Amino acid sequence: MGKMKDFAMDIEEFCSGYFYAGSDQPMVLDEDDFTIDEVVEDVQEYFKSEEAARYAREYIKRTVEGA
Repeated sequence: MGKMKDFAMDIEEFCSGYFYAGSDQPMVLDEDDFTIDEVVEDVQEYFKSEEAARYAREYIKRTVEGA
């Protein structure tokens, strides 16, 4: 379980590099620079994993919808 948690946290940290946040605002994907699909493609290339790409898409949607 520990390795899976580390893997998920690594993916979340990687994805967070594509987000920005104001001092009093939740994190938001800057879609003028990157689309969700582009971020997911980058995750898949970096982690060499379809599972990582699926998790990244879910994480981004949760993060953006939470905004």
